[in-house]
Amino acid sequence: AMGAALLLTALLPVVCALQLPPAGRVLRRDAMFTGAAATLATVLPASADETLPSGLSYKVIKSGNGGNPAVGDLISIRFKGVVKATGAVFDDIMASPEGYYFRVGSGNVLPGVEEAVKLMRSGDVWELTIPGKLAFGEKGRSASPGKPRIPPNAEIGFTLELVAVPGKDDELIEVLTDEEKAQ
Repeated sequence: AMGAALLLTALLPVVCALQLPPAGRVLRRDAMFTGAAATLATVLPASADETLPSGLSYKVIKSGNGGNPAVGDLISIRFKGVVKATGAVFDDIMASPEGYYFRVGSGNVLPGVEEAVKLMRSGDVWELTIPGKLAFGEKGRSASPGKPRIPPNAEIGFTLELVAVPGKDDELIEVLTDEEKAQ
């Protein structure tokens, strides 16, 4: 016991001389870390817009895991189109149970939509910003009942869902147990 007391007496001045960093320094380090994290978050947003060489930009809102369409495939999409400058909605079938069917490469949709669907997978939902040249071009579109006029070269905001790529999506097969079959 005497040896332990001597050891403690000898070490006490050494332990007391050890100083923890002042609280201010720790706070400053935390502030520096928070500042760096905030800067990094500004530089690298969680889901950044991608811009393609054509000028079409997109942000993935939801990722699907279905098939990827190719030219010639008949596919189903849902969409909502908005004139970016005014916010006027010119088309919206997002809530429709039936999608819009078209053949990829047919020219039946806006060139920007055509470009985007080739990069998507069934189940994807993307927010597109379509430059005027890939939307309604120099002519724009005249107003029609329930649809606003789209000015020449207007930039378009487009929510696009690739609903189905028939023949390339995994088919769902329901497996029933013997008990379920008997019911």
